[in-house]
Amino acid sequence: MLMQYQVRVDDGEHSVVVESFDDLGQAIDCYVLQILALTQLFVEIQLVQLIGDDDECVPITSHSFI
Repeated sequence: MLMQYQVRVDDGEHSVVVESFDDLGQAIDCYVLQILALTQLFVEIQLVQLIGDDDECVPITSHSFI
């Protein structure tokens, strides 16, 4: 079974998918780059693993900027 990962940015009102990956290493790279490039406060960067076909996910890690 192929694992799917997503990096998301959540501002409290909207959760936007930055990119989707089949490779966890690439997803982690994107997650870290999003953290380093962030200039906006009150957002959360999330790395999640997709489970199922209806966008259901399991959080792997997240970082909040407040």
